[in-house]
Amino acid sequence: MNAPAKLRWIYALAIFFIVMVGVQLAIYTNHSIHSNSAQCLLVAYIELGLLAGYTIVRVIWRVSAQAYLSYKWGKHFRFIRHEKLTKRLRYKYRDLGVPMLVVRDDAFVAMAIGMRKPTIVISDTVMDMFSEEELKAIILHEWHHCRNRDNAKLFFTKLLTESFGYLPIMRPIYRYYHTWMELLADRFAIERMGTELPLASVLLRLSKLGNRRQHAAAVHFASATMQYRIAQVLEPDQAVKVKVAIVRPMLISLSLLTLLMISGDS
Repeated sequence: MNAPAKLRWIYALAIFFIVMVGVQLAIYTNHSIHSNSAQCLLVAYIELGLLAGYTIVRVIWRVSAQAYLSYKWGKHFRFIRHEKLTKRLRYKYRDLGVPMLVVRDDAFVAMAIGMRKPTIVISDTVMDMFSEEELKAIILHEWHHCRNRDNAKLFFTKLLTESFGYLPIMRPIYRYYHTWMELLADRFAIERMGTELPLASVLLRLSKLGNRRQHAAAVHFASATMQYRIAQVLEPDQAVKVKVAIVRPMLISLSLLTLLMISGDS
């Protein structure tokens, strides 16, 4: 099974559990409404209220946090914008058709920001640290995120993960999805350049830097998926096996669904 198919399967699994929880809650509530026990109905309303309240609060929190962070970092990056280098980079990569922004920052900043109209943000430090070929590999990686709308997809996945936090299966699915999102962006950059060497050089240097020169907002290129990304560029002919601890969370989530089914039938 290829990587895109794996992602579709894992995403379908998450949606399946979410839909099943909704269906079982609806059945449970309907059964309680038509029961003759006022106590049973009260318990059903309390349980449903708690789950619905938790989900709504988490949705509001995540959307609000995302809006705040987008505003905060957008304002910050505009304030430290490097006008000359921004114009130079935009002209050089004008064929990509994606807005670019170079910022003055001593840390490693290479990321795609925005969901409606993604923008590639690069720090002047990155332009100084790496060669033209290495910089191109970084930009192609971020371009893939832009053209694939990965920011919006990752936000939606994170939203589902936090909103349905009572389903243990959601977190490993999110980590798996995020890992493959980065691996596919790397593959895209390698295919476009025809060689894995520039990207391999960038990743190896970043792994040595650790967190010393990485910006707090730069969560895309220098991410926690580094070990898989390095393995992919060092052995491009070998299939990357991304570990996902899904069995135990799946069993717990299935147990929750079973409890809801039993409650609905009792």
